[in-house]
Amino acid sequence: MNTTAPSAPATSSVPTPSQLLDIAVGAAALAADHIRGLDRDSLAREYKTSSKDIVTEHDRACEEMIVAELRRRLPGCRIVGEEGGERPAEGAAAGAGPGIDTAADGPVVSFFVDPIDGTSNFAAGLPLFCVSIGVAVDDALVAGVIDAPVLGTVFTAADGPAMINGAPITPRPTREAKDAMVLSGFLGPRVTAQHPEFAARAGLEVNAEYSAVRSLGTAALELAYVAAGWADATAFATLNSWDVAAGFHIVRQAGGSVRTWPGVVADADAPAHLQPACVACAGPGRLELLDRLQDELQRERERSA
Repeated sequence: MNTTAPSAPATSSVPTPSQLLDIAVGAAALAADHIRGLDRDSLAREYKTSSKDIVTEHDRACEEMIVAELRRRLPGCRIVGEEGGERPAEGAAAGAGPGIDTAADGPVVSFFVDPIDGTSNFAAGLPLFCVSIGVAVDDALVAGVIDAPVLGTVFTAADGPAMINGAPITPRPTREAKDAMVLSGFLGPRVTAQHPEFAARAGLEVNAEYSAVRSLGTAALELAYVAAGWADATAFATLNSWDVAAGFHIVRQAGGSVRTWPGVVADADAPAHLQPACVACAGPGRLELLDRLQDELQRERERSA
């Protein structure tokens, strides 16, 4: 279980976190501008793994414009995108795995890109979706931006305080369970299908324990809302790096806490943003039930592996 963030390497060979954030913000803004100009009344959709995992032509178009801008601003960067997969850094060592690519001349800057997080919401006409770009130097997250184009809200963080539309977020504690707002897609279709008895029991416990439980359908925006203090926690059992890299960094810079679990495939020693399960809280205090259920799910997964 991963509970801490690695420190960024001290180096003068890469831009500063603030400079990297500026690059990410600019790339996200291009995609956000494109999205705001769309007619979303009749969007064609395609299915990836299932009808619950869709993609539109605009997901791909947004990712390509983001990639082009990132490579224009920082030609040697590595990019990991939801639609296009990994685009290695120039000079990356052959055979290096995700998160450990090493450029021949020093640290690698990686951008984790979700061009439209919350595609089902986007395709249905709901405003709850966003462009998410997290930035890491080697294994350490150093910057992130989550841009919600229709809502007009941009969450950012580098090595200073997390911001909402340029205004610093004031850290606040996690509320007690009886008053807590939880944004959670934790018990999604995959967990329900693979561990139905656990999912049924856990769903009852979560809804009984907390003041309110909501699922927004976008992991990045849920993390941003936790960072902002608009919710107390979010939890997920299946994630990808592009879903959470920006959000994890913004939550931490806002004074929140993130715990992760490795599932049955991920490396338990891998950086947090490469782990498939998490609970993020608005403050350093934890919501014990969410952590306990993730512990139980981890054991379930290990038993069934």
